[in-house]
Formats: sequence, structure tokens, C-alpha cells
Amino acid sequence: MIRKTSYISVIATSLLLSACQGEVVVPSESNTEIVTPDKVVALTAQEQLNGLAKHLQVQYHFLSNVETDCPELNGEAVKHCYSAEISLILPKGNAAYVIEKQLWQLNYSQVYPSYASSSEHFNLLHLNGDMHQISPKAAFNGFKTGQEYKVKLWVKSTLITESELMPNYWLASEGLTAAIIDSTRSQVNKETGLEIQPWVVPFTDIAKQIKSAPDDVNQYASTQWLYDNEPKVTIDSSHVAFAITPTPKSIEIADKQARLDLANGLQVKLNGAIKYPQLAAAFERLATLGIKESSTGIVVNIELNNNKNADWRSGHYQLTINDSAIIIKAQDSSGAFYGLQSLASLVTVGSTKVPLVSVDDQPYYDYRGQHVDVARNFHSKEFMFSLIKQMGAYKLNKLHLHLAEDEGWRLELPSLPELTKVGSKRCLDLSDKQCLQPQLGGGASNSDGYYSIDDYQEILRMATKHHIQVIPSLDMPGHSRAAIKAMEARYHYYMSKENESEAKRYLLTDFDDKTQYSSIQNYNDNTLNICMESTYTFVDRVLDDLKAMHQAAEHPLALYHIGADETAGAWLESPVCKALIADKSNDFGDAEHLGAHFIERVSHMVVSKGIAVGGWNDGLKETDVTKMPADVYSYIWDALPWGAHKQVSEQAHRNWNIVLATPDVLYFDFPYQIDPKERGYNWASRRVTTRSLFNFMPNNLPIHAEFRLDTLGKNYKVNDTKQQDKSGKVIHQPLPKNFRVRGIQGQLWSETVRSDEQAEYMIYPRLLALAERAWHQANWQVPYNDMGEKYSKDSHFFTEKLRQFRDKQWLAFSQTLGEKELAKLDLAGVFYRVPTVGATIEFGVLSANLAIKGLPIEYRTNQGKWQNYQEPIKVNGPVQIRARTRDKQRAGRTMTVTK
Repeated sequence: MIRKTSYISVIATSLLLSACQGEVVVPSESNTEIVTPDKVVALTAQEQLNGLAKHLQVQYHFLSNVETDCPELNGEAVKHCYSAEISLILPKGNAAYVIEKQLWQLNYSQVYPSYASSSEHFNLLHLNGDMHQISPKAAFNGFKTGQEYKVKLWVKSTLITESELMPNYWLASEGLTAAIIDSTRSQVNKETGLEIQPWVVPFTDIAKQIKSAPDDVNQYASTQWLYDNEPKVTIDSSHVAFAITPTPKSIEIADKQARLDLANGLQVKLNGAIKYPQLAAAFERLATLGIKESSTGIVVNIELNNNKNADWRSGHYQLTINDSAIIIKAQDSSGAFYGLQSLASLVTVGSTKVPLVSVDDQPYYDYRGQHVDVARNFHSKEFMFSLIKQMGAYKLNKLHLHLAEDEGWRLELPSLPELTKVGSKRCLDLSDKQCLQPQLGGGASNSDGYYSIDDYQEILRMATKHHIQVIPSLDMPGHSRAAIKAMEARYHYYMSKENESEAKRYLLTDFDDKTQYSSIQNYNDNTLNICMESTYTFVDRVLDDLKAMHQAAEHPLALYHIGADETAGAWLESPVCKALIADKSNDFGDAEHLGAHFIERVSHMVVSKGIAVGGWNDGLKETDVTKMPADVYSYIWDALPWGAHKQVSEQAHRNWNIVLATPDVLYFDFPYQIDPKERGYNWASRRVTTRSLFNFMPNNLPIHAEFRLDTLGKNYKVNDTKQQDKSGKVIHQPLPKNFRVRGIQGQLWSETVRSDEQAEYMIYPRLLALAERAWHQANWQVPYNDMGEKYSKDSHFFTEKLRQFRDKQWLAFSQTLGEKELAKLDLAGVFYRVPTVGATIEFGVLSANLAIKGLPIEYRTNQGKWQNYQEPIKVNGPVQIRARTRDKQRAGRTMTVTK
């Protein structure tokens, strides 16, 4: 006879048969119903696993960042950790399933590793990178429907945003096809387009969950906080019609009422060496704004400027709009392109009339860049096309493409097909043989892919069309797990063909290396073995393929970014490295200098191919400047309170080109506000707003100590004077006289950015403020003191008068975005962030404001109908508020107004 019970038994059927003395246990809702064998519907083991994945409810409940019960780690006290609980429930009303193997696992991604856990039923193990595994203890007898099973865990880190909790938990059992647990799949809110994470218990405890540490004094971005922290100065919006984004060096307006109507289009006349294809992208943008080309339209005369000026830079242009024509005189083709983009900036969506102006303009910085990580989570070719168009529209000229990482290799190379065959996809498998482990919740296919050779060359041609230089990066020697595993797969393939020489040709792994290390991202196998000659053969092959692809696309590979950051303590036990160190003909001495040796050697390999070399500052600073090429681009990614100015100074005194990538200002993968609903990491800043980027002074990093805060929300101090240690060695000195960084670059790292829409949300509208600071030197910026100075909130070099200038210019910029530029992004289909609304209720009257002026605001009371907000209004009951896009097609995030 067969008895139904109400639990899922996750043990072998043979064990069940033995334990039940011949009675087969078939789970069901009822504990009492008796059925005969002919009524049993047998499920295969795979169907049982799939059923459990379909019905199991997973919840991740973050408890606190300020725990006081942190367990010890290796016998030592842990001062700070966060705690959480993972709960598993099989709801009542669902069928139950028998998995034919006792050894099952629930695998999931968690950014920082759990160092301790507690559960009656389960073990929790950190595997590698962010991969964790829950497995049953021997005493576990299966899930009972309706019962909650918990694992409590502790992590030696902080958890700030819900987006850090990765999707796509998955079940696996030996011999079966793994399955993603449905309750851990992301969803999308139809009104906002934002991600919904059903498995994440919302963060609501501000005291424990919003603080990153017990002494964190940052404030949650409530509606009241947002309202209070908007500038209190006001200006009218009459300037918007004349605004050009980014702000030009000079603009003259003869008659504020006069307009030139472009309704009949533009008649283009080119003089000199400028060719139409060099300007085609700008005319295409004008056409999308309703200003098309026509043989009967307003004449646009475009010519090279014969009146040369020693102060004019590449990209200089003069734009004149009078009552009958448009005249652009440019330093070069990029200047003519920028002049047309300024014309487009003067256009207001829905109107064909532009003001009469005279503009004299040029970029302040030569390097005006945007970085995109397509390696950790892939972003489509269409996304790249859209980004390039907007970069061109706002006069950015460098696209830094981060194409390879631990989690993925995203560029097809003709000589090494394994890199994308294995390295471009993640799957529900931990073996890394046919694909990579699903790090960062990458088990679903929507966050993987790669650019084919044709795709990449299309991107290069699109960039050329928009006067943008593509700077590829295939990070090495760390952050290289995808390449390592792909080349191991290649090795095993050729060894199976008994072709050892080909197997080892591009091998990046010393299989006899017993070194135990953990990278910053907690990998134990992500670093190239830099002592093997095959590693340099691999690098050389990659560079040759890459250069050839650029040449074929007529987009020369002028600058290559080698990465060189965050290299873990690898190689120490590698026999190959020990032999290399023992060889006294080498001059790097010991294992500590192996990383520098790699950077120096690869840098010269790059330069020998006619390509300039760049890299992250932490790796480059370990090198001997006498062993490096003369022309080096160092990207500074240290935070302002941690001494970014010192890193700039050290490498400026090496006579290197400096590109600022300061994370607390320029990392677009950080949240816009201190709110767990806002996506991103927080390790260098709790918020990176469009306004805080607008406020940046790239030429004077120390000055920020007067008005910025550190990650805990506290003031900090900077000493930029010359400093020496006890032996008299200079450990810091001010920048060289008249030194200027080459430029600035926004960074979008993609650990928490899982779709193209999320990427656009994080980039826009911050990209427009990036363009403003890269192109225009504002008159409120404080000049750098190359004699050295000390800065704090009390030093006041940034005077109150200058602060007022800044705040008024921010309001003007904000109005221009909200009333003119975001409408253009709407037309282009860009998924920009709609800001959360600041609001307060006093004496029953609702007042609201918004960081981006001019966007529509809506409110509702008692969960009723949404109403337009125009001015302070009397309200009753609970109030919710939100903004909308300029075209009103998409809503921003709803917040409850706090009193």
C-alpha cells in the first residue's frame, strides 16, 4: 500500500524504500489518504528537481550592518560584520518531489563571502569568487510543506543596496540538469521599468540596514532629506533657450527675442578639407530633432578656420547663427562636428526655432571619457551604439571598453576562438569546462554574450563616425579567470589530440603551482602565471589580433589599457616562478616584483606595436619608471578622502599622462542616493549624484576636503604640502607647476548592472554632468596651489561667494537638463534615471522639489489616483510622490512622504 505524506524527501529512493519497509513515500498535501500502486504517477528525477525549482520559495533577509554578535574568524574577534538569513519554504498546496540523489546543492551568488553560518538543517560553504553552496546535513529528512528552513550567515563586510543580492539561485544534483529556482528570478516593474527582486526582503530598518558601520552618520535619502538638501537659491528659466550642453567657453546673444526658424531644413555647404562623412552623425541627430537637410533650407556654411590661434585646441569651433544663415568655422573636422552638436543643443524638442548666437568654444580637457564594463555582465551592440551617439552628442571623445574579466571574455579573436566559445558564457555548472561558473547570478543567458569580429568593427566604425576613440582593455594579469579557463580548455583539447606543443602554446596556468591566494573579488584562480613564456605568447597574439581588427575597421588602435590592477599574491609556490627568480640574469630580484616585471614587459610589447599604453594606477606605481615607456596613461582610481591627490602627484612627477577615474565622483556603478533601492556598490562613496559630479574640480583634488564627506558621512582633512619621512625621503609633494591632468573618465562597472536598461539608468543623466566637467572650466573652480596647502572644512579657500556661483550654475544646468536635454534622451529611447522627489508636509501642506528641474511631479493620497503637482497644496492622509520622464511615458520610483 502507498501512503501520502506532506514533505519532500531529498534522499535516495532506495533509502526510502528501506526505511519504509517496502512502502514508497509519495509526498502530498494530505497525511491520511491511502492510494494503491496503480494510482501513483511516477516522476523522473529530472522532473522532481525541476518541480522543486519551480515551487521552492527563497528569501534573503538582510538583518544588520551593525551586528555585535559577529562570530570569531580563525580564533580572532571580528569587529564588524553584517548578518542575514536565507529561508527556504515549500508552500502548502504544491506537490512534493523525490530527488533520486541525496547529494543535492543549492548554489547562489553573494558578493562578499560568508565566513560563518548557523543552521539546524544545512551547511553553507563559500566556493570561489561569489559562489556559495547550501547543502543538506546528514540529519535533514526533507522539506515539509509550509515549514520554514533557515540558514543564518555572517559576512565580514557591509550590505547597502538590494541590488548586491544576486538573482538566479539554482539547484543541482549529480547526473541531473541543474535548474534555476523561479522565486529568485528578477522581474521588471511595468510602470518604472526597474528591477523587482522577489527573493529579497525589503530593507526597512534604517538604524541597522542603512548604516554601513556603527559610526556611520550618513542620512537616508528620505523625501524630507531630499527636500532639505536642494539649493535654496532660485533663478528663472529664461536662460534655457540659449543653453548649450556642455557649456561653451563663450557665447554672445545679440537679441534675446530673435530666432531663426529651421522648419525648412538645412542646406549644407562644405568648404575646404572637411568631408560630409565626418559630419554625418551630427546631421542625423539634428534630423531626429526635426531639423532635416533640404536643398531649400537655411544655409549652413562649414569651413576650416584659416585664422589660427595658438590657444586653439583640437575640437575648437566658432558657431554663428544670424537671421539668415548658420556659419561654422572649425579648427578640424572634430571642431565642425562639435559645432553642429552645439546647434543641436540649441534646439528644443517640438520647436524648429533657434536663438541668434555667436559661440567661440573648445574643450578644456583632451581626454573626455566613458568606461563601460561589458565583461562582468554583457551589454549589447545596440546599447553601445546608443551610448556612442550620446557621447558624441555631448562631446565626449574616449570610449574605454572593458572587454575581459573573471566573469567573461566578450570579444571574438580569430586566433583564439576558445576565448568566446568557453569564456563568453556562464552556465549552471561549476566545472568551467564548457562554460564559466555562473558568478554574479549569471546563470540566466540574458547577461552573457560577446562581440563578434563584425560586431566589434561596427562599434569601431560607429565610434569613428562620432569622433570617438575606442580604448580596449583585456585586464591582466589579475581579473583574468575567463581567459585562464578558456586556455585550459584549449590545452585539454589539444592534449586529447596528443599535440602537446599546441596545447601549451597559449597556456596561462602552471598546474604545479600550489599557491593559495584570494583576490579582491575572492577568487583563488584568476591570475595569469606571469613567469610562463606562453603567457607572453598569449598577450602578443591578443594584441596582434586586436590591432588587425582596428586596422580593418579604419580605426587605429592608438591606446591600449592593460589593466594591471588588484593582482593577488599569486605565483609564490609556482615552480616556474621559483626557477625564474633563481635565474640571476633577471633583475627583478624576488617574487614581490614579479607583477611589476609583467607590467613593464607587456607595456613595451604594446609600445613596440605602435600603440600607447595605459593602466590603473595601483599596478603602474609598482613599476620602475626607468623600465617603462615614456608615454604612459595612468588612470587614478583612488578616492578623494583616501589620498587620490597623492597618487596623482606621484605619477605626475613621473611625467605620465593622468586620467582621473576617482570612484567617489566618477564611478557610475555607485548609487545615486543613500537608499537601498538604488543600485550599486558603496565602498568609496554612499552616493554619486549628477550634482556632485557637476561640483567636481578635477584640477584641484585637495580642495574637496572643504565640502565633501567620506564614506561614513564625516569631514576629512588633506595635507598637500611637501612631506618627508624620518630619513628625509620625500613621501608627498604638490603637483608640478602648471601641471594639468589629461582628462576625466566616468566608469561603469557591471557587477550589479544586469541589463542594458540598468546600464543606462546608471549612466544617465550623470554622463551629461561628466561632459560638462570634461569640456568646460567653470569660473567658480578654485585654482590649484602648487606651493602646497592644507585643506579642511575650516580652510575656506572655496569661498561662500564661489559656492553661490556654483549653486546658481548648477540650478541653470539642472533646468537645462530637465526642460531641454532629457526630452532628447526620451526621443533616443534612453532609459535615464528619473530622480526621486524631495517633499515635506507642514501644517497639512505638501511642498516638493526635484534635483532635475522641469520634470513632471505626481502625488497621491490614500493610494488614490495620481495627480499632477504644480505648487504647494493642502493634503490629507498618507502621501506618495514620484516624478516622470519629460515625455511622461515612464514613472520614477514612488516614495512615501515623511513628515
